[in-house]
Amino acid sequence: MIEQDQQQMAKPRVVVVGARRVRTGTGPFLALQIADAGADVNAVIGTNLANATVASDWLKVRGVKATPFVDWDEMMAEAAPDALVLASPAGTHLPWLKVALASGVHVLCEKPLLASARTDASAVVHTAEEDHAEAKELARAFASAGLLLRENCQWPYTLSDFSKLHPSADLTKASWFEMLMSPSGEGVNRWLELLSHPVSLLQEVAPGPVEIIDPHYHQDRELRFTWRTVNRELECLVGIVPDTVYPRPAEFSFDGCLMKRSINQENYQFSFSSGAEEILADDPMPQSVAAFLRELHKAKQHSCAPMNEDLVRRQKVLAELLNARS
Repeated sequence: MIEQDQQQMAKPRVVVVGARRVRTGTGPFLALQIADAGADVNAVIGTNLANATVASDWLKVRGVKATPFVDWDEMMAEAAPDALVLASPAGTHLPWLKVALASGVHVLCEKPLLASARTDASAVVHTAEEDHAEAKELARAFASAGLLLRENCQWPYTLSDFSKLHPSADLTKASWFEMLMSPSGEGVNRWLELLSHPVSLLQEVAPGPVEIIDPHYHQDRELRFTWRTVNRELECLVGIVPDTVYPRPAEFSFDGCLMKRSINQENYQFSFSSGAEEILADDPMPQSVAAFLRELHKAKQHSCAPMNEDLVRRQKVLAELLNARS
């Protein structure tokens, strides 16, 4: 009994794919955040030893000792991870997801899960139905194996701050949504980086099966569509702000109630504002990571992991929105 309790309390072992600091990638920060949240980040894996070593050295300076690997089987034998944090570039997720599933490893995947295949101009562009079917097949396979499959969607964790900033706003009755961001990249890559944010927010505010009505783009800077669920509709506008300032600007509003993000570069303190009103807030990404670890502890304890329906639906919505750009 004591041994069983100790196993349940043991830190979960985590391997990170994409932990090297490149451009605006989240991998190294996810590695630090999941370590801060109580996991043992004991390995990083890359396509070559040089890159994996760079990632390992960067983390070591910051107090995380993660052995670099390039071979999956060798890593599994030596590091024996419970979970994989998948933060590799868009377009590389599917092979990692399949090998993690075959190895019995839980996954926290950077978004988007599968629509990222569109970044490869030589690849066949999947239909919304194909993306949805593949995501559903993967999600069911992970759940059947008792394994978590989750996306790192941090923006829903800001809704409690939205309520603090706008205490009289009623999100259950909102009919207009707008989100503006300044993602990196060009063309479809920018929309790939951006769209999971508004979709995950909309799923939290208006959950359940959704129908996307009349998605259309204007000058590749603005996307409009209607988000229709069984009992409500929201008119939506998602825009790209042509701004190179770092940190890149980000804001959203429901029925005109604005929440604009700011980050103090000296201490990385988050704040949200609406006009003259401003509140200090926590970075939502560590909250997403901590939620994954809580689910991981439950999954290990009970040897089961429920399928995340929002994750599956999100892939279909993303594919439909991206197809509308063609």
